[in-house]
Amino acid sequence: MNRKLVEQNVNGIRMRALVAGSGPPLLFVHGFPLSHQMWLPQIEYFQSHYTVIAPDLRGFGDSDITDGIVTMEQHARDLNVLLQVLKVEGPVSYCGLSMGGYIAWEFWKHFADRLHALILCDTRADADSEEGINNRLKMADLVLRHGPEAISTAMIPKLLSESSQQKQAQLSENLISMIEATSSEGIAASQKGMAARSDFSNQIKNIRTPTLFIVGSEDCLTPPEVMKRMSTEVPDSKYFEVREVGHMAPMEAPESVNQAMAAFLTACSSV
Repeated sequence: MNRKLVEQNVNGIRMRALVAGSGPPLLFVHGFPLSHQMWLPQIEYFQSHYTVIAPDLRGFGDSDITDGIVTMEQHARDLNVLLQVLKVEGPVSYCGLSMGGYIAWEFWKHFADRLHALILCDTRADADSEEGINNRLKMADLVLRHGPEAISTAMIPKLLSESSQQKQAQLSENLISMIEATSSEGIAASQKGMAARSDFSNQIKNIRTPTLFIVGSEDCLTPPEVMKRMSTEVPDSKYFEVREVGHMAPMEAPESVNQAMAAFLTACSSV
């Protein structure tokens, strides 16, 4: 199977992405503070029918770091340029988890004509509360002072359900490895960007792109009721809840998530 890691100059940084397979473009946008590796089960599954593009966002994985603050709009603009330099023509199906969902709203706002379909995993459309903003800024400061090791283990109960932690120990290890491989500056820059992100909760009713919401039933960060409410607001969208998994549904239950995504994308293509 044709699979390669590519490096491209994107908006003043070197951005790395995994590109695999052939067919309609399918873009996977990872969560915080991870890398494209969180999507490996999806890449393996979809590369036989799609051109899968899974980048490391600015400040994560093997892409270059920007100090200060990296906004969700900056990430969206990076993705748009990446698609241009990869010569991806026509609209893409965009799949984002958590922070990848925050970036999806900005991508839709600025590049709606580039979207064929939206798949939003374990995310939300509203901005942070004052408490949420303060917690993000505290984490950014903690990581800059003590490194990603200061947060890696503590994040696991928020990312994985109890069942996943008990039955799939390798998931915790993989997530900790990804987090600890991320630069402190990259983590802090996007954490500040998420704290400053726009509130899209009153705008998503205007989305006309076919949309699928996927959420883990045990997700404590973006609970099912949050995702279900969004699905009622986005016209004609679909909703899929995965039992006994948490915030990392695509990693915790890849077979169920992949099948739901595949059925949705097939339906989008037949319209």
